[in-house]
Amino acid sequence: MEQNVKIRTIQSIIEGINFTGQSLLSINDLSNEQIYGLFELAKALEAWNRSMIPLAAGKVMSTLFFQPSTRTRMSFETAMQRLGGGVISEANPLVTSSAAKEESLHDMFKVVSKYANIIVLRHFNDVEAREAIPLSESPIINGGLGHWEHPTQALLDLYTLWSMHGRIEGLNVCIASPDMIGARTGHSMAYGLARLGANVTIACNESLRTPEDVLKKINSMNGQVVESFDHTQDSFNELIRDMHLVYLPGCSAPKGPDSEAFKKLMEQYYVKLETLEEVREQEGRTIYVTHTLPRRQGEMDLRIDTSPHQLYFEAIGFSVSIRMALVASILGV
Repeated sequence: MEQNVKIRTIQSIIEGINFTGQSLLSINDLSNEQIYGLFELAKALEAWNRSMIPLAAGKVMSTLFFQPSTRTRMSFETAMQRLGGGVISEANPLVTSSAAKEESLHDMFKVVSKYANIIVLRHFNDVEAREAIPLSESPIINGGLGHWEHPTQALLDLYTLWSMHGRIEGLNVCIASPDMIGARTGHSMAYGLARLGANVTIACNESLRTPEDVLKKINSMNGQVVESFDHTQDSFNELIRDMHLVYLPGCSAPKGPDSEAFKKLMEQYYVKLETLEEVREQEGRTIYVTHTLPRRQGEMDLRIDTSPHQLYFEAIGFSVSIRMALVASILGV
């Protein structure tokens, strides 16, 4: 007896995601179904993480990074090349592009979108960037805008968590940083986790708590989110014992006289390997730790690097396939 078996091809998955020609500025530009569609596509594309599948042959990506980047820029450029496309990169546009001659973002996007089919942008001023982006004739991906959002980092970390557990719903995740005002990745990750049904705890200093507009938006999604303030190192490590994932979005310590004081605050959210090992031995459960990188000395026990709890270097491999999936979905190839 013949059975009708529906085969999910890469093309059918891309069509199902239905994001062709769209810009991605916020994680909230994607529906839950589109996020899971990207996960499915990324899983299918993992086979080409170290080779090439010509889905974007003849297409060009421009990466415009007004702030330093290693992982985001290189993983996007790698993803485009793995898809068979080309890359034109501005890694220091304030010096090497016409931005050095005071060209506006409005004009830059009008020009660059004549060259490139897709643009990845990192910029220090999210307001200026978001005002100019609609003038681009090509879709733009937010590679980190100001203190606002970094949606593809959150997408990567959600995908990594989903790959490890097979689900997001019901997982306990702690997002921890002394400064949640400037933790743009923490904002995007909190949105994604809350929408997909995780139980989210945001641990930070109350004076630098998550912006009110971010919390209001999370609460409007009926997400399970609580805030936990002003920890000592011991109280923080007690808090994370109940977690499936400790998420460290990183933050830039201020320069000058405030630098050392802020680093002291960072030490309050120091993840101890001993805490993780105790839970594993007593409960047979692995608490994963991830960091968006780069990290600063004193943010975590570096022995975690070679332990079963480490996810931050594991996530680097996932970054190529999930960004391949996003780019392919936007290009509609």
